[in-house]
Amino acid sequence: MNSKRQWFLGGVFILLGGVLLANNLGYTDISVGWIFRNFWPLLLIYWGASFLMERKGTGGLVTGLLLSGLGIIILGNRQGWFEVDFSIFWTFFWPVVLILIGINFIKGPRMFGTNNMAILSGIEKTKAGWDFEDGTYWAIMGGVELDLNKARLEPKREYHLFCNAFMGGIEITLPEDVTAYCQGTVVLGGLEMLGDETGGIFGTQKVEQISDHPDASIIHIHSRVTMGGIEIQSR
Repeated sequence: MNSKRQWFLGGVFILLGGVLLANNLGYTDISVGWIFRNFWPLLLIYWGASFLMERKGTGGLVTGLLLSGLGIIILGNRQGWFEVDFSIFWTFFWPVVLILIGINFIKGPRMFGTNNMAILSGIEKTKAGWDFEDGTYWAIMGGVELDLNKARLEPKREYHLFCNAFMGGIEITLPEDVTAYCQGTVVLGGLEMLGDETGGIFGTQKVEQISDHPDASIIHIHSRVTMGGIEIQSR
């Protein structure tokens, strides 16, 4: 979370806490529930604006415009500035989400290697000595944790790792002395790769870690997130 977002969220909670304290002490009589019911769309507008200001590619632009537009429409409806029928929005929203998920798979790289499934369960490879191979990991309402610091990696070998999180989470820890090329797409979720974050309705991301070691292993990580989260960190 960047510092501007931390300041904003911290300020919101301090303001709400101050209002509640003043109410409890009898100095004011402000309905926090009324404020939230009528002005919570401002959070959507702020969230969308943060995507637009961070300029995270086409995905960030689409997410920012959709979130900001949705917040403005809801706020306008609640304040009586205009009236928009939301049935039209929901008529298109979920079909568009499914189309984005389909495009996400079609445009992505071809998956190969062993399939590892965590369906309503978990996969943990965090103990020393496990063999890292090309493979695909699925977290479907489950979790996957891979610590490559504890894995056996062959020098100079090129690996491919495919990660798919559907209403689940995947966490990957990379050694600092490997070269890693990470790319991913996210639909209604969050993706953090080597300190860079994206997410929301739709987003794309590409980052890399280049090692100076002449015998460094090379790892290509391809990520797809749908209503879940993937985190890749280097330690």
